[in-house]
Amino acid sequence: MNNSIVQEDVVGTQQLVEEQRNMPLFNALVNYANAHALAFDVPGHKMGMLQSPLSDVLGEMTMRMDVNSMQELDLLSHPQSVIGHAQQLAAQAFSADEAFFLVNGTTVGILAMIMAVCAPGDSIILPRNAHRSVIDGLMMSGAKPIFVQPVIDERFGIAHGVSELAVKDALYDHPQAKVLLLCYPSYFGSMSQLAKICQLAHEQQVTVIVDAAHGAHLGFMNEDFLDVMMAGADMATVSMHKTGGSLTQSSMLLVNNTRVNSNHVKKILNMLQTTSANYLLMSSLDVARQQLVLHGREHFKRLKPLVEKAIATIESAGRMEVLKESYMQRQFAQNHDWTKLVIRVNDLGMTGFDVYAMLKTHYNIQVELAESYVIVAVISMADDDESLHRLVAALKDVEKKAHATLVVPIQKIKPMTMNEVILSPREAFYAEQETIAITASIGRISADSLMIYPPGIPLVIPGEMISQKVIDEYFYYCQNVGDVLIESQKAHHISVIKEMG
Repeated sequence: MNNSIVQEDVVGTQQLVEEQRNMPLFNALVNYANAHALAFDVPGHKMGMLQSPLSDVLGEMTMRMDVNSMQELDLLSHPQSVIGHAQQLAAQAFSADEAFFLVNGTTVGILAMIMAVCAPGDSIILPRNAHRSVIDGLMMSGAKPIFVQPVIDERFGIAHGVSELAVKDALYDHPQAKVLLLCYPSYFGSMSQLAKICQLAHEQQVTVIVDAAHGAHLGFMNEDFLDVMMAGADMATVSMHKTGGSLTQSSMLLVNNTRVNSNHVKKILNMLQTTSANYLLMSSLDVARQQLVLHGREHFKRLKPLVEKAIATIESAGRMEVLKESYMQRQFAQNHDWTKLVIRVNDLGMTGFDVYAMLKTHYNIQVELAESYVIVAVISMADDDESLHRLVAALKDVEKKAHATLVVPIQKIKPMTMNEVILSPREAFYAEQETIAITASIGRISADSLMIYPPGIPLVIPGEMISQKVIDEYFYYCQNVGDVLIESQKAHHISVIKEMG
């Protein structure tokens, strides 16, 4: 390579890093808080002047930083200065043309993505294990779902990403589809061949939008992983609070302008988001972005051998197994994010739900979620040798106490429920409804979503026929998880379309 080109690349990289050191919104907010202006605006606690248990716990500076929009701090719905600059830095960091700050989590980003590219009646291809917010997006946009079965892992009893072949078949079978929605990575860290899938979709003039809630960190690891925008996504929503270090409820919507009108996206976001955006949330995005760019690779480089050591110890007795990249590549031709520690525990004679509860009750350790055979622990830049050691020690203690001869057998894991679609989600939402006992709902058209939470995967959505399998799965998760969400909010009842006559 020409030496002058190399030098230009080095200089360009150095300039990029220097730019990314900036935290324009966070610094402006701190400066405003330190100016000690006398507040005669909202919020009513007036920068902490109103003493309360909240201010006692959160502290003076936190309260002083909880302010409303004003000239010095810009306006999220129409950014002209520090918010606009912070969003530009985020777009640069995440290889996007534009980035929009979100103060209602990735949920609002998913709603906005779907509404931006789907008109009423448009068909959208999506995985059956999509998040509940995707279903809400279908109801709001009027789009019609075409579900694709995700890859089912019988050994670990979980679903991974959709395969390239499944997407290819769906695109061929449904040429009317205008949009493809993917989850990357999955809740369990699996990553489909996103670049190849994006290419397939774009060849068919299909726009690709991605729920990247669990992947904010991917582009800042010392791996060959492509972050979602570099892989070719047209839009993606990333939960910075999940894996990037910002405050809960803060996320970002990333846009590439080739197939998406970013001005249209902005209009939709302004319809969906508050006009009183929380500055603590927005400034935390500014800080988290800077930390990922400046320190992410260093942190993950330090963490990886610690995680590998932890995995070796967890597996040392042969009764627990951790989901690994080599297994995912061999079995499913998918990558795996090693910061999602997926541990199969059924050889201990316990379900994942049992171990999940034991870790919290007896060891004060909160893991992310459980399934029949696994628990999932999320690793982030906050972790170190001490936190990993504590988790491993607790797991090994659980292993010692487990019945050596008792095993929860691996059963045939069936594909996710693909119910008969009678109405679009929007049609079902606006139809006349009634609430009945869920045991009496077989054969009725659902007006509700039954969702396993976390992570929020639906058993049935509005417009689908309720089957015996749906009812069986509902009671299984009620008994083992105790957290199946029903929109009707009435125990063991469900809203259905009212029958005529």
